[in-house]
Amino acid sequence: MEGGDIFIQDFINDLQESPESQIQKCFRGSSILITGGTGFVGKVLIEKLLRSCRDLNTIYLVVRPLNGQNPNERVKEMFTSPFFDRMKMENPTYRSQVVVVKGDCFQPNIGLDEADLSRIESKINAVIHLAAATTSDNHPYCMLHMAICTNVRATRDLIILTKRFKNLKAFVYLSSVFTNPSVLDVYEQFYNSPIAASTIIQMVETLPDYILNRVTSGLVSEWPDVITFTKALSEQIIQSAGPELPACIIRSGFVLGTANEPIAGWTNDLNNLTGCALGSGLGLVRVFHGSSSVNAEIVPVDMLVNLLVVGCWELIGNRTEFVNEEVPKDTVNTLIYNYASSNYKPCSWNQLGEKFFKNEKNVSSSNFLWMPFYYVTDSIFIYWIMTFYLHTVPAKVVDLFIWFMGKESRQVIQIIERVLQTSAHSG
Repeated sequence: MEGGDIFIQDFINDLQESPESQIQKCFRGSSILITGGTGFVGKVLIEKLLRSCRDLNTIYLVVRPLNGQNPNERVKEMFTSPFFDRMKMENPTYRSQVVVVKGDCFQPNIGLDEADLSRIESKINAVIHLAAATTSDNHPYCMLHMAICTNVRATRDLIILTKRFKNLKAFVYLSSVFTNPSVLDVYEQFYNSPIAASTIIQMVETLPDYILNRVTSGLVSEWPDVITFTKALSEQIIQSAGPELPACIIRSGFVLGTANEPIAGWTNDLNNLTGCALGSGLGLVRVFHGSSSVNAEIVPVDMLVNLLVVGCWELIGNRTEFVNEEVPKDTVNTLIYNYASSNYKPCSWNQLGEKFFKNEKNVSSSNFLWMPFYYVTDSIFIYWIMTFYLHTVPAKVVDLFIWFMGKESRQVIQIIERVLQTSAHSG
């Protein structure tokens, strides 16, 4: 650039000299317990807190052992990602602010040991509950069993545990805008659930999995999938906790990669629309089922994280006079925010597909298997016919060719099936 080079350190120096914001003051000296910190949203949240709120005291991460790694090893590996490079430059001592606590949200009391609880219970000022089972998780139990234990019972048990956190000022829960699919206009308020959360928890704790598999479709018939069903039950549990729990619920749309922070376009999760876009760009996935005219309620993960942080700040010391225009503050004890594109900046699935397709041409990969093409249909009959001819048959042919080459087969069809499963839950 004319006039001299500009380096990232120049921006860091300017940031360090800038006045402290209200949110930074709010988090100064605070300790935050985070579940789901090693997940997609969790990583962005941790990076944001350590970079922008450097004077916070401690982030306690509840992490389970996974794939032969203990919790500390998982967190250590997480921080090796280039995604955290900017944060490391701005906050070199970040590691001293992160404490790993062994736990597992699938287990009762989220798997926390009594010794760990006794050590941290007087220090926690805020809880941000992100952990949740997803439809792509591999687990020995049936989907309903896993989702209820991880998403619903864990929320109940965590709320019970917060009664021991004497200095707790905020409990923030990440939900979904699709938890109330039967409601045409979803306001920022609670809605009645036809099933009691306590009944469902007791059911999965007592009934065998083969019975749970049989009753799942009937239980979740009003919801898009098991996950949104469990999110609705978790909201019910938070509502029943009453005014003693300083709670905030963030209902998010479909979460995509970062828009700006700390780098634009970052993602490590292909079990969402990003995976669909990748599959389409490689020519693997060409047909999607859904209504092309419906709004694609998509949100960037970094903006979602900003809302999580602001929601926490709002609870701690800056509650506004109105939760929203329909529900005055004095009629509700829980802050609820719906975060989706809605009608403010609408983008239909068809428009989104056109944007993906346009950019796929500009950044096409040399590894594509077929020329990129996409088609959206709301007819399940047409969808399955086109899927068979445009997905299954070509994948079988490629798998057969791979088998002739003496390599492991079934790779292509498995990739396509995984992306199709993702697109089904997204549409």
